[in-house]
Order: sequence, then C-alpha cells, then structure tokens
Amino acid sequence: MTYTQLLNRALELLDEQGPEQAYELMKEEGSRVENANQAQIYNFTYCFAALSGRIDEAMGLLKEAVYTKGFWYDYQYLMEDEDLQELRARSEFETLAQLCRERQEMAQESAAPLLAEEAVEAGKPFLMVLHGDQQNAQMTSPYWQAAKEQGYGLALAQSSQIQVSDGYLWDDEEQAAQEIKDHWEKLTQAGADADRSILCGFSSGGRAAFYAAVTGMVKPHAMILVSPWLPELEEWTEDLSKLKEARTRVYLCCGDADEDCFEGTEALFEILDDAGIEVDFKLCPDLDHDYPENFSKILKGAISFAE
Repeated sequence: MTYTQLLNRALELLDEQGPEQAYELMKEEGSRVENANQAQIYNFTYCFAALSGRIDEAMGLLKEAVYTKGFWYDYQYLMEDEDLQELRARSEFETLAQLCRERQEMAQESAAPLLAEEAVEAGKPFLMVLHGDQQNAQMTSPYWQAAKEQGYGLALAQSSQIQVSDGYLWDDEEQAAQEIKDHWEKLTQAGADADRSILCGFSSGGRAAFYAAVTGMVKPHAMILVSPWLPELEEWTEDLSKLKEARTRVYLCCGDADEDCFEGTEALFEILDDAGIEVDFKLCPDLDHDYPENFSKILKGAISFAE
C-alpha cells in the first residue's frame, strides 16, 4: 500500500464504516508505508482517534508528534479544526499549539525553493517534476525513476510554500510559476537540453505546471500531468496561444475513480484536442487520486509520446 493509497483508504473507511476503522488502519499501516510524510501520518491518526472518542490516545499521539518527533502543524488548523474540539479542552493543548506556531513561523521564514537533481547533465534533457499537495521532492522521486532509463535527468522541484512539517504546496500559482521559471533557467544555463525537456506534476503540482506553461512562464517541449487538480480550468484555458506557440505536447493520466480530478482532466483533454494541441489521455480504471501501480510503464509511454 502506498502513502496516498493509505490516506485514500482511511478516508473511505471514515465515510463508510466510521472513525474507529479508519483509526485502526492508520495504527496498523502508518509506520509501514514508504515515501510518506510521517507528520501527516500522525495527523490522520490522532484525528481519527479523537473522532473515535479516544481522547487520551489522540492527545498522546499529538504530543508524541510534536514533542518527540519534532513535527509542527498549522496553528490556525489546530485552533479551528472540528476534529480536535475535544483536544482543545485540555489544558496542555494551548502550550502545544503555541510551540507549533513558533516552529511554523521559523519554517516559513527560512523556506526557499528547492531543486533536487538526479542525473541531470549538460546536453541531456530532463523531466522537471512538481510534487502534490503537502508533499515534497523526496516523496516524489521514486515514482519518476523510469525516466532515467529513457535518457532523461530528473529535476525535482520543491515549493517554498510550506504548510506542515515537510509538507509543501503550490497554492500561489504566480509564485509557483516564478520558481519553476527560475529552476528551468538555471538548468538551461548549466547546459541541460531544455528544448527537449518535459514539465511534469502530480495533483496540485499538475495545476502549477499547467499554469506556468499556459501563461508562457516556461515553454517545455511537453508536459506530463498525473491526476492534475484544475479548479480554474475554464479561466486558464481561455487563451491557449502561448501553449500553441511553444508547440507543447500534453500527456494526461488520471483514474476514473478520482472524484476531485477526473472530470477536470477529461475536460482539459477535450479543450486541448479541440484547440489543435497534441494531447493524449491515459485513463486508469478504478484508480483513485494516486499514481497507478504500473506508472513506470505509463511514464515510458508518456515520454515516447512527448518525443
């Protein structure tokens, strides 16, 4: 079970069977999942414990996350989330929340864009990959390793917008686009073959990648968007001139069980196809909001389409 599969399954259990079952799943599987944001594993677990009426256990898990593991959580979230109402009645909660607030302020002050390079070389094309919501470059890397077998380097971009320990997002699309542009120019100046390179993203990273390309901030040879989250699709596709001028090809991959992203991905395919932009859509049956299990094979096909 992958990290994303675990979170998706826990939310399904919460909806279908209740918080007790979701809590038991997180307790059993949370420590086994690879490439996970452990701060978020704790977050889901103590929330489900609280919803199950296990207030002492929930508080214990939250204290372990903050005091023992050194994690922090958004102060406003801690003070307002309905799941934590019973915990906020405890006297020690305010002290814990204030510590998180201090850590959050320090993290936000020091946060900076990051680009982790793997096998990026002069004269060679690269895939620049943007992580999903509350994820990071390290978590994203394993999914895209097959690109190296196709002769591409990996440039894993990490946003400067931090929301939780080791969890970043791309909410400010203008800021995200500037960071993507700066990374792209840095690699170009170092001699990488940007003319054949591909801009990629998962979920909100797909949103950020699409905005950067459709506005002309970067002009990738192609894009690979996996389960892209596209709430502003109609607004952002009113003018596709820059995407057409760059002759950017677009490969889309999404599951039909992805309630948040399937309709938007399907609509984007139709919009791009009608506009005469080269586009392909890999539909993954029964897949929720996640990478498909055979993504390495799909990625190789996506790169072949891009070339």
